[in-house]
Amino acid sequence: MRILQVVQKPQRRGAEVFALQLSRELRSAGHDVRTAYLYPHEGENALPLAEGDTVLGGREHHRFEKLPGIDPLLLWRLRRVIDETRPDVVQVNGGRTVKYGAAAASLRRRRSWVLIYRNIGHPRDWMHGWRHTVYSRLVMPRLDGVVGVSDTTLHAVEDLYRLSVPTTRIPRAVDSEGFVPTIAREVIRRQSETPLTAPVIVWVGSLTSEKRVDRLFRVAEVVKRTVPDLHVWIVGEGPLRRTLDVQLRASSLAPSVRFLGVQNEVANYMSAGDVVALTSDTEGMPGVLLEAGLLSLPVVATRVGGVSECVLDGETGILVDRNDEGGLASALRDLLLQPERRRQLGRAARPWIEHNFTMSRVAEQYAAFYRRALMA
Repeated sequence: MRILQVVQKPQRRGAEVFALQLSRELRSAGHDVRTAYLYPHEGENALPLAEGDTVLGGREHHRFEKLPGIDPLLLWRLRRVIDETRPDVVQVNGGRTVKYGAAAASLRRRRSWVLIYRNIGHPRDWMHGWRHTVYSRLVMPRLDGVVGVSDTTLHAVEDLYRLSVPTTRIPRAVDSEGFVPTIAREVIRRQSETPLTAPVIVWVGSLTSEKRVDRLFRVAEVVKRTVPDLHVWIVGEGPLRRTLDVQLRASSLAPSVRFLGVQNEVANYMSAGDVVALTSDTEGMPGVLLEAGLLSLPVVATRVGGVSECVLDGETGILVDRNDEGGLASALRDLLLQPERRRQLGRAARPWIEHNFTMSRVAEQYAAFYRRALMA
């Protein structure tokens, strides 16, 4: 099959990294896969472009992105790429890619390709008011298939839009061969100015409002009362960095927090920590939790989106309601003070992830769904 992946931009965030890894796996299975990125990534650590990939050069903050919602020049560039690659499948991977894929589909009365939407998060977290009306009438009817990363998010999309096209749940996956630490724990601790024996909570993600790093800070302050040598590593960057810096300066936690930025080799930092925390208000199926399991690390996470489908509460990690900050603090404190319990959860996590969330298995499911959509 010829497959065109449409992704927002080549940045190291969950949806983009997954699309890159999925494309590699599909290529290794013999499919012709290209990727079109709507916007350039202006920061560091951009994702690599494979042969045939292209950045369309759109502007995220162009006035047309708000009203009418489509930049005609960017749409024309996407349509040209579709015409040149002649795909069987165009997959749009969340965010703004959906509206551009639908607009491109509307320009062809008869199409030789199917439009597949990979839904990542819960639609009601961002779809309301006029946006819901526009998507219901103009965007979603153009789709030929929908993939949800979890049962929770897929059912939410089906209920919200009353879909009549083929749908399926295909979880997020990890590259079990490529995600391995390459630098010793002692070296990472020294580089991050963290004592070798200090308990470390690792948080990985984009510094955006829905990820609730502010919640992590409040919880960690409570944990530090009984674990005084606690350290917290923040791996990632985002628009809230300055705001978080200000919040942290007013906190007793400040000396214990390390902002480590975006890292190409996240496995090095996760494996040098003790517990991985996720404090989000909303998620699809977070790749960081799968990666933690692959490294035999326990996690403490908020019970949102598809988190409970990839973390077995009490077996591979601990799940807590997102507004229960006391429960989050207790879970993190208990694991930091109980190394054998951490090892027990970590030992159970790795085989669970390897059996259910590997990229080879997931790529086969995507290829099968593409064929199903083409035959519908």
